Amino acid sequence: MLSVIVYGRNDTYGYNMHKRVALSLNCMAEVLEPGSDELLFVDYNSPDDHPTCPEAIADTLTARARRMLRILRVRPAQHQRFRALTHLVALEPIARNVALRRSNPENRWILSTNTDMIFVPHGTGSLSSRLGGLEPALYHLPRFEIPETLWEGLDRMDPAGTIAEIRGWGRDLHLNEIVLGSDAILYDEPGDFQLATREDLFSIDGFDERMLLGWHVDSNLAVRLGLLRGAPASMLDRLFGYHCDHTRQVTPAHRHDRVQNDSAVFVDGITEAAIPEQADRWGLAGETVEEVRLDGAGGIYVGALRAAIGTGMEQPSVIGYRDETYDQVGYDPRHVLPYLVDAVSCFARDTTLGWIGVNPALLAGFLLAWRGLGFTGPVLVPDEADWLAASGGQSVGIGRIAADAGIFVVDFGEGGKNTATADQVAGWFTALTAAERSRLSPGGVVPRRFIAVNAVHGRFELLVAEHIGAAAAPIATRMRQGFVLPLKKIPWRRRLKTPALRLRLWVGVQARTRPVLQPLYRLWRQVRYHDVWEAK
Repeated sequence: MLSVIVYGRNDTYGYNMHKRVALSLNCMAEVLEPGSDELLFVDYNSPDDHPTCPEAIADTLTARARRMLRILRVRPAQHQRFRALTHLVALEPIARNVALRRSNPENRWILSTNTDMIFVPHGTGSLSSRLGGLEPALYHLPRFEIPETLWEGLDRMDPAGTIAEIRGWGRDLHLNEIVLGSDAILYDEPGDFQLATREDLFSIDGFDERMLLGWHVDSNLAVRLGLLRGAPASMLDRLFGYHCDHTRQVTPAHRHDRVQNDSAVFVDGITEAAIPEQADRWGLAGETVEEVRLDGAGGIYVGALRAAIGTGMEQPSVIGYRDETYDQVGYDPRHVLPYLVDAVSCFARDTTLGWIGVNPALLAGFLLAWRGLGFTGPVLVPDEADWLAASGGQSVGIGRIAADAGIFVVDFGEGGKNTATADQVAGWFTALTAAERSRLSPGGVVPRRFIAVNAVHGRFELLVAEHIGAAAAPIATRMRQGFVLPLKKIPWRRRLKTPALRLRLWVGVQARTRPVLQPLYRLWRQVRYHDVWEAK
């Protein structure tokens, strides 16, 4: 009967975003009917290494909501074509069209709304049951505002109690105020409830994808559907809609100097319902959009790790983060795997991964986990790295890795061992970062993540820090990860005149073996994170 369309992103947009979303999704699921009713959440442009917003808050969603949710993930690479056209990181018309195009064709009605709305039907029964007897048209609903202190106190895991509580608040606390808009939209803020038939929305080519600056997307839809079906009708006699106000924090779409779509063009100037120029492409037509389900999907990460690691540990392992252990810290692949697999677990399952490394045991374990998580993309290793050939990677030239990989793993091996091999890996790493800078220089592409293993408390930490903008993760993870730093064109002579750099180049490798240099080494540790490359 009904497909409900919402969108969002795994960030902190607005105030207390995760609670608003959980409250809203749980309450929407509560008033939908199991079966054909569905709740479509378009996760738009969350970073590749982040889970989707619903996945991040899955423990705060009811079992009913998890069953009804279909999560459609639009990746940063799919957003990239729009990046130069907007200041926004989540694009409403694109996201809504992605869901509309992929909604259940058996459902007659589409409700376009937002993840801060709570619907309270009059009397008993579902939202779907309120649609019986409706003629094809656009239906709007006024929204009533809930102060932040009120909705913050609600139990997100009790949607039935929340709906009952809000029903009482609306009456007792005088929240139920109808704000009228123009005749074309009927009520102010119409985008929080726009109900229309799926057939009508398809006939007008969905939401207008030229509107990439925020605001008036809902009014544009109302005007266009008005040309098809007449002015919007009201659902006020069937339910109330409540909005979780979130104005404590100013967002890009609500700031005083916000940029927005031109209403003179996209509302007042509309003369045709359909948009012929986007008829063949709206909603990322013909493109693969990942779908994520929350029902029954738990435990995959842990299961993949258990299969890759094998037997558990009997006693805690011990390492030293001391001057005398510089460049001597090794690792057990079974300890590193949870952190390494975590770094890639959210990427698209068809991702190609480039691997340059010293330790074949780490690669072998990683490949077991990689396949266990459902990745289908290849893991590419250099054809010169014969020590990795038996681990299951696909041997190719280093240039092919630089061109095809979506993620890079660089394993420097166990500190102080396999020196020649580790130095060869360091050379490949430098070549890959240079290739990535060349790739990024024209713009228009998404940066690729570099994950360096055992690049902490050793000579390769300096190399990684000079090329990668990496977070200072705990040494227990053995990892540094981030994106290539763009470098200014500074003459080498000037770089080598930098005292900190000269000190680090000389002391970094030798200090651990020459006690007389230990004071200099301690000084090096104080300055090692300084950006001597003068990155932008």
